[in-house]
Formats: sequence, C-alpha cells, structure tokens
Amino acid sequence: MGFKFWLDPILEECYHELLEEGSRLYFMYDILNVDTHQDSIIAYFRNAYTRSIVAVSKTQRGHLELTTNETTLIDICMGHENPDTYVKYISVYFHIYHVEKALAKIKESEHFYNTSIDFHNVLDSITHHIIILREYQMERDMTNQKDSYLIEANLFWINRWASIHIVVIVSCFLFQTYFIKSLFKTSRK
Repeated sequence: MGFKFWLDPILEECYHELLEEGSRLYFMYDILNVDTHQDSIIAYFRNAYTRSIVAVSKTQRGHLELTTNETTLIDICMGHENPDTYVKYISVYFHIYHVEKALAKIKESEHFYNTSIDFHNVLDSITHHIIILREYQMERDMTNQKDSYLIEANLFWINRWASIHIVVIVSCFLFQTYFIKSLFKTSRK
C-alpha cells in the first residue's frame, strides 16, 4: 500500500496493522517538501498492546522492517523529531509479506524428500529476491514522487515569474506608446 499525507507540526500520525505470526512488515517513507538537510521526522513501530517501541528511524528518507514471532497489533507512527514550523508532505509505502505461512503449507503438503528440500530452497530464494525487488521498486517510486513534487513546486514559481514579466512588458508597452505619442503631438489651432 502506498499513500501521501501532510504531517502537522504538532500532531503525531499513527496507523494500526494486525500482523499474523511469521509476517514481515516493510515500511518506507520519504519527506517530499524538505526545506533543509537537517529536516527529518521520527518514524517507529510500537506494539499496540504493550506500548513498547519495536523499531525507530529518524531521517528524511528511511525504512523500517519487522518480523513477528506471534500475532500482534502494531502501531506505525510518525511525528516531527524537532519542533518545526511547517507541515511536511510525506510519501509512505508499506507491504506485509506472509512468507513463512506459504512455506509452512508447502512443508505440510509434500513428502519431504531431497528433491522437495531443493524445491523448497529454490522457492525460498525466489521469494527473497521478489521481496528485495519489490523494495527497490518502492524506493524508485518514492524518488519519482519526490522529483514530481519538486517539478510541481518549481512550476508554481516559474508561472509566478512569467506572470510578473508579462505585466512588466505590457506596462512598458503602454508607457512607451503614450510617451512616443506625446512627442509627436501637435497642437491644432
């Protein structure tokens, strides 16, 4: 799942996700409207039952991973690390992988001979590579979103300057026309 939202300076955003035993949660975020290099947020996973923090990231662009040993409810929270004066536009992607569940079903359904073990290892390797490729794809999408946001912000300023230039050119045209006309003005008697 991927989405974007505005993070208010005084608020903390939290989302809840129920994770089954053996699930892997991969979470990635990026601040799209960064003002300075020091701007960052704090993102963390918190166990909703015990309120203990499980994983933390404090950067402009980061990711968190969590593999569960039991079924649990996780809070995915984000907030401003330092007191800021502006709202941050954040792009978020997260995905839940149920790899262990699928592998357990394969083990249950087959008689585990050597060929089955090799097949299991190949499936495990393919699954691992698919997960890594998906994470790279999410990173690429977030970079594209950040570039798109910068292009949109630059377009706003370009349009503003173009409008100012048009007003200056039109006013110069009117002034010059009036001034030149007044030079050739003759009085009629």
